[in-house]
Amino acid sequence: RTDGMPSLASTWKCLNLVYGFYDLSGTPSMREDGNDSSPICGNELLCMADLYYEKILQEGNHDEQCKKKVDRQHPSISPMYANLSNLPPALISVGTADPLLDDSLFLASRYSICGNDVETVLYEGGEHGIGHFGLQEDDEMGRRAREYTLQFMNRYLEEHDTC
Repeated sequence: RTDGMPSLASTWKCLNLVYGFYDLSGTPSMREDGNDSSPICGNELLCMADLYYEKILQEGNHDEQCKKKVDRQHPSISPMYANLSNLPPALISVGTADPLLDDSLFLASRYSICGNDVETVLYEGGEHGIGHFGLQEDDEMGRRAREYTLQFMNRYLEEHDTC
């Protein structure tokens, strides 16, 4: 969010938030997953969070004292803790076998509490990437995920079509 810029809600008609990494500190489902999931597991996601976090610290030329104060839950790096008010309608989709399940569920809750319209779709047994990549990309569940995403987006795009 930047002062003086148009709001996201006035620029974007809807958001499609799929199996996102919204809390760099690691949600319970990610930490509990360990090495169990495919195509990416909780430990791999936590490793990526560590790499990203270290990169942020290096780019900022922070001294050791400052590094200790940089918080993985800071809104600039963990959207879960950002100001989520006045955002466009969102579709949050995730599989129940995805280590990012809690990230998606927690964000959906915060999104709604902040007064935004949100639809949360859970795909029972769906792994990370459901409908977009991985083993379930083209199975029945993957096709359903893509179809519903397109229906959601079309609903909001047609509402705002000025042609």
